[in-house]
Amino acid sequence: MQSLQIHTAYSPWYALLCLAAGIGVSWFMYRRGGPWPTGLRLLLASLRALLVALVCFLLLEPYTRRIRQEEVKPKVVLALDNSQSVGLFTSKTELNRTLQDLDALAQRLQKSGLEVVKQSFQDGDSAAASFAQTPLQAPVTNLHSLVEKGDRAFRNQNLAATVLISDGIHNQGPTPTFQLYNAPIYPLALGDTVAKRDVVLEEVQYNKINYTGTSFPVVARVRHNGFNGTTATVLLQENGKTVQRKTVTLPRGGTVQTSFQVTAAQPGKKHFQVLVQPLTGEFTNLNNSRHAYLEVIKGKLKVLVAAAAPHPDIKALRSALRTNQLLDVEVVLGPFQNPSFKTPYDAAILHQIPNATGVGTDWLRRLRTARVPTFYILGAQTDFNAFNSLQAGVQLNRPSPQFDEVQPLLNTAFQRFSAEPTAQTRIKAWPPTPVTFGEWRIAPAAEVILQQQVGAVRTTKPLLVYKPAAPTPSAVLLTDGSWQWRLTESVDHGSSQIYDELMTHLVQLLANRRNQKRLHVYPVKDEFEASEGVALQADIFNAVQEEIFGQDISLTLTHEGGKQTRHRFRHEQGGEGLRLGNLPVGVYRYTASARVENQNYTDAGEFVVQEQNLESLMAVADHSLLSQIAERSETRLYYPTQLAQLEQDLTKAKFKTILRSHEEEKDLLEQPWFYFLLLGLACAEWALRRFYGSL
Repeated sequence: MQSLQIHTAYSPWYALLCLAAGIGVSWFMYRRGGPWPTGLRLLLASLRALLVALVCFLLLEPYTRRIRQEEVKPKVVLALDNSQSVGLFTSKTELNRTLQDLDALAQRLQKSGLEVVKQSFQDGDSAAASFAQTPLQAPVTNLHSLVEKGDRAFRNQNLAATVLISDGIHNQGPTPTFQLYNAPIYPLALGDTVAKRDVVLEEVQYNKINYTGTSFPVVARVRHNGFNGTTATVLLQENGKTVQRKTVTLPRGGTVQTSFQVTAAQPGKKHFQVLVQPLTGEFTNLNNSRHAYLEVIKGKLKVLVAAAAPHPDIKALRSALRTNQLLDVEVVLGPFQNPSFKTPYDAAILHQIPNATGVGTDWLRRLRTARVPTFYILGAQTDFNAFNSLQAGVQLNRPSPQFDEVQPLLNTAFQRFSAEPTAQTRIKAWPPTPVTFGEWRIAPAAEVILQQQVGAVRTTKPLLVYKPAAPTPSAVLLTDGSWQWRLTESVDHGSSQIYDELMTHLVQLLANRRNQKRLHVYPVKDEFEASEGVALQADIFNAVQEEIFGQDISLTLTHEGGKQTRHRFRHEQGGEGLRLGNLPVGVYRYTASARVENQNYTDAGEFVVQEQNLESLMAVADHSLLSQIAERSETRLYYPTQLAQLEQDLTKAKFKTILRSHEEEKDLLEQPWFYFLLLGLACAEWALRRFYGSL
C-alpha cells in the first residue's frame, strides 16, 4: 500500500498566491478574446494558468513524501549446530530421522503463516537449504555465534523465535546462557547424555618456546570412563616415529597424568604427537591423540650490566630485565668484579662507563672490539670527553658541574617498538632526575625515545637516545636516576610494567641487530588452525632499506612429509600477498626468491598448521546447558520425539505480523515527471493555438 503526498517548505496557503498569479497571467493574455470559440479559449486560459501556477509553486520549495506500508511476517530461525560432535556422538539413524523431520516441520510452519529460515555454521550468511543435506563438519561449536547470526541478520525483520538444534557441547566463544538475544530460544536437544566407555587424551601441556640444549617436559593428561585399573600406553611421536613410551594405570578417579622429557639440539619449529593406544571397547578413538607444536630457539640473549660502582640503578635494571625470560643477565660491579667474557654478549649496559676514575675502561675496550651493542647510562662520574669519542648517538659539549632536574616525556614519533596506551601519561608522572647541564648534540642517525621536560616547559632535548647505525647500534640515557622511575611506578600503580617494558624492549632492540635483508617473506601468524586459510606477506627493500614494490616472488613450500609445491605472487603496495588456503596439519617450511635491482635474493621461514580436535573431547551431550538457555528464555527443552509439541507451542504463541511504513522524501525539483508535466502543459497550449490559427 502506497501514498504520495506533496509538502512545501513554506505555508501551503502561499499556493493560493501561485494560483492567483497563474489566473492573472492567463486573464491578461486571453481577456480580449481571439479567433477561438469560447470553450477553446477557456481551455487555453486554463492551461496557461496552471502552467504559471506550477512554475510559481516551485518558489515554495515543494517536496514529495512517499509512504509505503508492508506487512512483515514473524520469522522463526531454525539454527542447526552442524559441528562434528553432533555427527560423531549421535546415533546416525536417529539423527537422519530428526533432520528430515525438521525439514518437514519447517514446511508446516511456513504454511501456518510463519516465515522460516534455516541456518547452520556454514560459511557466509546464506541459509541452509535442507538440514538433511547439511554436512556436520564444523570443527568447533560456538552456540552464541550460531544464535547471534540469526539474531543479527533479522534484528529488524520481526524475528519471533529461534529454535536451537544442538547437543549442547560448547567449546568456543561466550557462553550463550549469559547473553541477551532479541527473540526467545527454543532448544531442541540432540545426542546422548549417557557417558560412554572411552579414553580421552584431555590435554597436552608444554612450553611453546624452548631453548637448544635444554630438556623440557611434555605433559599428557588422560581421562577415562569405565576402564578402572586398566593399563594404557601413551606414546610421544615425532614425524610419525615413536620417540618415547609411557605406561599408565587408569585410576578410579578418572584422570591420570604422565610426562615426557624432550631435548632438542637444533633450533626450529617442532611437531610432536601424543597418542594413547586404543583400548578394547572404546566408544571412539578420535579423541586419543593431540598435537604439540613448539619452537626451539637458540639460548637466551646474554646481557651484561656493568657499573663502575654500586648504584640503585643496577638493581632496578636487573629486576626489569629479569621480567623477560629471553634475557640472561650478568651483573658486575667495579672494582670488585670482572665480566666473565666466556661467551659473547648480545648486549651490554654500562653504568657511568667510561668513568672519571678509569674503572671499566678495559671492559669497554673489549666490548667495543667485539662490536657488542651497548646501552650507556651517564651520571656525575662519567668521563664525558671519553664518552664523546665513542660517537654513541649524542655528545655533550662543554660539560658543566651543574644539573637540570628534568622529567621524561615519551616521544610518540619513535616507532621501533610499541608502548602500552597508558605509557604516555604514566611516564609523564615519573619524578624529575638530574641531567648534566650543557649543550647536548644528537647525531644525524640517532632517534629520540624520551625527551626532557624542565618544570612545566616541554623541550626537544633528548633524555633517552637510540642510534641504529652500523656497525654497532647503541643507546644513551642521560641520567643515573631512573631507579626512581621504577620505584614511583610500583608505588603508584602496584606494578612497574611500563618501566620494565621500556628497558627490556630497548635491550632487545640492541641485541637483535637490525635486519638488513633485502627480501623478507613471512607468514601473517606463526600458527594457523586447520580451519583457517594460510597467508604469507613480503617486504622488499632497496640498498638504503626503503621498501619498493612491483617484484615477482617465487616460493617453494615443503610439508614435513617432504611434499613440495611451488607458488608465485607479486609484491604490490597494499596487496594481499600469497594466500595458500586451508592446508593439512603439520610444520611447513618455505624458501622464497626474488630479483631486486638485477640481483637475486632469497629468504626462508616456517609456520605451523595445527588442529585442536575440540569436538572429540566430550563423548556425551550437555543438555544442562540447553536447559539453562530455555529457562532464561522462559521456554522449555524439547527432544526429537517432541517435535509435534514444539510445533504446537510455536503456532500457539501467535506471533504478530507487523505493519511497517517506509517514508521517502524527495525535492520536487529532483523529479523528472514534474518537468514533463510543465512541458506537456506548454506544448498542449502551443499546439492548440497553432492548430486553430494563431500563436
